[in-house]
Amino acid sequence: MGKQKKQSYVQGALILSVAVMISKIVGALFKIPLQMMSQVAFGYFNTAYEIYVPISTIAMAGLPIAVSRMVSESITLKRYRDVRMVYRVAVKTFLITGSVGALLMFVVSFFYTRMINAPGALYSMLVMSPTIFFCCLVSAHRGLYEGTRNMVPTATSQVIEAVGKLVLGLTFAYGALLYGRWQFSQGKPVFGTMATDAANADVLSYPFVAAGAMLGVTLGSFFALIYMMIRHRRHGTGLQVSREEYAAAPRPRSSRAIFRALMAIAIPVALGSLATQVTNLIDAVSLQWCLKTVIADAGETVRGIYQGLFDPGLQADQFQSWLVGMRGTALTYVNLVPNFTQTFGISALPVITAAWVSKNRRQLKSTVESVLRITLLIALPAGVGLTVLSGPLMNMIYGAAEAAVAGPILRVLGLSTAFICLIAPINSILQAVGRADIPVKVVLVGGVIKFLLNLLLIRNPEINILGSAYSTLVCYLVMVVISLIALRRAVGVRMRWRTVFIKPLLSSLCCGAAAWSADGLLSLVIPDKVATLLGVMIAVVVYVLALLLMRALTKTDVLMLPKGQKIAEILEKHHWIG
Repeated sequence: MGKQKKQSYVQGALILSVAVMISKIVGALFKIPLQMMSQVAFGYFNTAYEIYVPISTIAMAGLPIAVSRMVSESITLKRYRDVRMVYRVAVKTFLITGSVGALLMFVVSFFYTRMINAPGALYSMLVMSPTIFFCCLVSAHRGLYEGTRNMVPTATSQVIEAVGKLVLGLTFAYGALLYGRWQFSQGKPVFGTMATDAANADVLSYPFVAAGAMLGVTLGSFFALIYMMIRHRRHGTGLQVSREEYAAAPRPRSSRAIFRALMAIAIPVALGSLATQVTNLIDAVSLQWCLKTVIADAGETVRGIYQGLFDPGLQADQFQSWLVGMRGTALTYVNLVPNFTQTFGISALPVITAAWVSKNRRQLKSTVESVLRITLLIALPAGVGLTVLSGPLMNMIYGAAEAAVAGPILRVLGLSTAFICLIAPINSILQAVGRADIPVKVVLVGGVIKFLLNLLLIRNPEINILGSAYSTLVCYLVMVVISLIALRRAVGVRMRWRTVFIKPLLSSLCCGAAAWSADGLLSLVIPDKVATLLGVMIAVVVYVLALLLMRALTKTDVLMLPKGQKIAEILEKHHWIG
């Protein structure tokens, strides 16, 4: 055994960030072709995901965070022998919760698709149900390695999962579409139903196209689990301490004691996850129900708003899935940002736990500020950019229909991006210091607001699907305000607001102004799509210059970059970092 080499918070965040970047690029390569293939098929796919997320999160029940925190705490207190016992108890627990979660999704699929009038999503939900079991077991391993401050296994498994989804998902999706067309060309029923023409044959194939894409997701999670199992078999827990240190460690606690300790941490976190996912579930159901209601009551008005942008032959449930698909298209780009920034909270959790347990106030304050500042340095310019370039971006990637429908949704959701991104890191900080009860209360308040606004706005035929974007913005704005107040009281750390919030905001406004003006001016002399791309590049340059001129970056931020030490020395020489 050699001396353990822990990754710092910055190193861990960088490793996870690179993995997320790769995963999201691969994910975009997966989703964009599916969206281009059919917004109806993507609507079915997205409907399945909306029910999968809450059930899978509830099945995990806060245990990954509990495992990570307990492993980190055991190492800090030099109870090295407890680490292996924590892992064993976690795996056994996840075997049970994963099995129950997978079975629950399988059974719920039949009732849910009938309730929201989306029968085409049934096959996707059934195919996706085993993913819950695989992801639960993967999370047990991730919690173990994250607790030892080794983010490499988590990062590698994320990339494996994404690549498996891309290769297999698109293969099965295109295969289903081509098979349906072949059936029609041979005069056979298309997946059991006779098609009236070629276009109708494609429509009949869309549920199976979505299911094929979802099968890739399931297999991707299975391959991630296989990787984690092989790694653990070869390297064990990954805890490396000297033989003397390990021998001097106290005897491991019993599995019953470990289980009780895990539950003591997991239950408050699970309540937060439960509240979050029940809220998300209510949001998803209310969205579908409100769309179903407004299409039934004022279908001609709603269809008239989007006239010429969709196939007029779509039935009511198919038109509903088309709208859901457009919303999902906008969310694809909004979700890229929080999926990236949540890595800072994951990486910081064991560091904050160690600082809290050892009562290191200086380390605690530094890490909390760093997590929030770096989150905003990424989230604010991304959100502002998505808002000012929403239509041009949709037109550049897809076309006029998406620019007209998904563009306005993205414009509103862009404003909520920074608020969405802040919630996960704040929750991680609160969970690390033992205040997992606070996110429960916050999310319940946000959930009530979102539900009421969905009922009020989506059922308005003039607003319809755009109402979900407005409700999201208000919901997360309220949640962040309450969470920051609670964080200040719980952690007892007074943050430097100018460094953490004001400088990133001003730099992001400069970025947005540059993107908007560059795209508008350049589109007068060059093609729109080229102008949008150049506008994005110019905005990035302006943002970096604004950060330097305002000295919004700290040395910790710069060290995250490749060759960060050398870059930091140059910037310090010119007094460009704070």
